[in-house]
Amino acid sequence: MSFGERIREIRKERGITSYEMADKLGISRNTLTNWERGEKEPHALEVLEEMARILQVPLKNLLVGEKEVGIENDPIIKNLNGQMD
Repeated sequence: MSFGERIREIRKERGITSYEMADKLGISRNTLTNWERGEKEPHALEVLEEMARILQVPLKNLLVGEKEVGIENDPIIKNLNGQMD
């Protein structure tokens, strides 16, 4: 399951609309939709942390799902690691 699919699935499980989620994150609904479709990815750690808080899941699970296999190859993780260097 992709990052965007995880966001959408968890958001819907929590009963949060895309409008509510976007508003809570301070982004446009179009931006959230692009993330959920996998067309774009968030690049700010703060946004990812806030998303995990809103969805009430550990950030790691939001980024890579339940399994840790392949975490070093996840493009979002690679991008965040580049920002932290």
